[in-house]
Amino acid sequence: MSSALGLRPGRARRLSTLVAVAAMVVTLLAATASPVAAASIRRTWQSQVANGAASGQATLTRYWAGNGTLGLNLVGLAPATKYHVIAYRGTCLKPIIVAKLPDALTDASGNVASTAGVSTAVMNSFWAVARTTATAIRIGSGTTALCGGLRSAVATRIAIASLKIDLPIVKPGTGYPLCNVAMYLRDLSQPVEAGVTFIYAHARTGMFLPLLLRSKVNNGASMLGMTVQVWTSNDLVTSYRIIKVRRHVTSLGNAMSLEPQQLWLQTSEGPRGTIPKLIVVAKRIGVAPATHAAANPVPHPVVCGY
Repeated sequence: MSSALGLRPGRARRLSTLVAVAAMVVTLLAATASPVAAASIRRTWQSQVANGAASGQATLTRYWAGNGTLGLNLVGLAPATKYHVIAYRGTCLKPIIVAKLPDALTDASGNVASTAGVSTAVMNSFWAVARTTATAIRIGSGTTALCGGLRSAVATRIAIASLKIDLPIVKPGTGYPLCNVAMYLRDLSQPVEAGVTFIYAHARTGMFLPLLLRSKVNNGASMLGMTVQVWTSNDLVTSYRIIKVRRHVTSLGNAMSLEPQQLWLQTSEGPRGTIPKLIVVAKRIGVAPATHAAANPVPHPVVCGY
């Protein structure tokens, strides 16, 4: 069977972003989202920073509405001193400035415990980089600085016990999708974030073939109500319930403008080059702690034979 992506553009919505997979350009259509609650979290990045006796945590949050917040909990800095906060592309060793974040002012003991608003313009600059590239944060004054990588949780494993599906999930590359693993669409959400989490894999034995086979019987009615579990790198497992089976899909429609937490699973309906795809839609029903081992399986991807 063919790749999981390769959808033809729809006509009802404007082009929003392009995703290349298997040398095919996938057009995701996203009209301007309708008004949503500003408190819906789009993504959270965290960083542990330290320099000598100074240490702490920085938390950068982007909300669905586009704005954000910067939370700092730091100790051991110079008292009553202003520290500049910068977001970088890359690492602390080879940084490229992306955005200037709100300054931090230490108290008389040299500590910071604050949350400051971040404008939509600043968050947009950071978001454009952070979706696909490593980022870092620097908190500095004069020659003293704390710096650390900013990390967000990503999907690492998916299981549908009723269909005997259990696959590691890996970061997508730029070539033909790999076998023996599933992948996530970076331009959309991760589990526990507002919006659609999009996970795809080939319709092959040991992968998403059971989804395709069930979809051909009574339009997949037997899958409705099944539980899907998705683990993330921060040792959580999110549970979903399948609510819809969409066959012969040629457009992702409003996937990028949907705020409710959903999971979309995609696989092929024919050989490589076949445009229509199968999409199974599930809604989030809960999240729970998981062991590190369960949430972080060792993937063994292989290059697929066509």
